[in-house]
Amino acid sequence: MMTMSVVGITVTLVLGLVLTFNWARYGGSSFVGVWGLSMLVLSVGIVVASVSSLAGLLSVLAFGQAAMILSDGIKCNACREFAGRESSLVYVVAGPLLFLLVVNSGLVETFNGRLMLVCTLLAAYNFAAAAELIYANGEHLPSRWPAAVLLVITGLSFLSWLPLIVARPIVEIGQVFLSGWFPAVLLVTLLLRTALAFIVLAMAKERQEQEQRTDALTDSLTGLPNRRALFEAADVIGQRRILGGGTPVSVLILDLDHFKDTNDSYGHEFGDEVLKLFARTLVKTLDDKGIVGRLGGEEFAAILPGVDATAAVVAAEALRRAFARSAAFVNGLAIGATVSVGVASDVEVDTDLSGCSGRADARALCRPRAGRNQVALLESDDQRVLPAGSTIRTSPSRLRPTPPITKRQTVRID
Repeated sequence: MMTMSVVGITVTLVLGLVLTFNWARYGGSSFVGVWGLSMLVLSVGIVVASVSSLAGLLSVLAFGQAAMILSDGIKCNACREFAGRESSLVYVVAGPLLFLLVVNSGLVETFNGRLMLVCTLLAAYNFAAAAELIYANGEHLPSRWPAAVLLVITGLSFLSWLPLIVARPIVEIGQVFLSGWFPAVLLVTLLLRTALAFIVLAMAKERQEQEQRTDALTDSLTGLPNRRALFEAADVIGQRRILGGGTPVSVLILDLDHFKDTNDSYGHEFGDEVLKLFARTLVKTLDDKGIVGRLGGEEFAAILPGVDATAAVVAAEALRRAFARSAAFVNGLAIGATVSVGVASDVEVDTDLSGCSGRADARALCRPRAGRNQVALLESDDQRVLPAGSTIRTSPSRLRPTPPITKRQTVRID
């Protein structure tokens, strides 16, 4: 027991120092730092509990046990924050306060009774922490489930103490170091504690890598997917079309009209507000139909799988009208911002979406022929631009594949 206590204190202290140093040195998620803090609190609790047990000080032992419960409360709250939920001080202090209240009220006076209460509260905190991680919020982190499983096992290990306490009770506080089963359960919890510390580091690293990838695929101004993300989505959609036997797909290229004049007249900050307003309108109007994003500058795009030419033009027209209404006044100024939309659609399985996107990029054709604030469908066989009100023919014979073009040729940014 003495040996296990020394080992437990040393390992827990080292793990706490490693985790807090890792967070302080490299930054990143506070999850690692808070978990390390909980380990340091736990090591203090074990020291107080061990010393008071040797000295036979039952009143001091209560504070050491409360610190151990507080440690798991901190871990539970850390898991809650990691899952994207609001931090709650109640989670942290409810357990230790309840323990001290019950002990000081005289409801539980024996060492075994206190130990059973400690085990129950520790198990409850570990189960709650596992539930917080399982809550997830849709985030894909491979280490999340192993962490939740280990927390559940840790909680079960504390509950396994209860029948041992009943079957082989520790009559007096000073006899804890003579117990035959206590060192074994301490070893199990120490191993679980060590494994959880490494998984916490893995979870934080996975979260950081995921955030970096999200940042790399997200336009910083509007929060929409950027051009790289759109091309990756196009590749995935193209593969699904091949495997699915071919379904319609439409591409919209959206260009804000006179945006350079807006920037020159009102400044770039105001221009950014117009871009963000259009992004919100784009998401609200088309996000449920496919994937929308910003290509760069004042140019945006939307990929609409399963949407034919007729439906794509209808959707584009709805977007054009919605933006004209929302951008009539921006920050109290009568801007009257509008958007021109080029639309292309294909039903052939082997049609490269980059070719479809190239036809939809109708800026050079749409403006001189159809005018600004227009929706135009560019057909694949004769490269004509048709205004939104024109008759649209969508039979496979009319929509022939276009020669493949590279991604660098697909999108031109002024």
